[in-house]
Amino acid sequence: MKIMEKGHSDNYKEYWIKAYDPNNDTEEDAFKIVVNEEMAWNLMEENKEYFTTYSKEGNYPWILDQIEQIKIEPQK
Repeated sequence: MKIMEKGHSDNYKEYWIKAYDPNNDTEEDAFKIVVNEEMAWNLMEENKEYFTTYSKEGNYPWILDQIEQIKIEPQK
């Protein structure tokens, strides 16, 4: 998942990212995902890629379940 944008509600009670899957989609396909953990949201950086899982139930927004930095192994 590549994060395009980060934001929050005016009262700082809801945090979100706008992101897309760079392996299958384009920037135009980016969508909003709610981030329930403020600490995790603070560590995320725009224009960086992460391994993520997210879910959606009914008409509720997408929710970030897990995020992990991509570790790049040095070449030998």
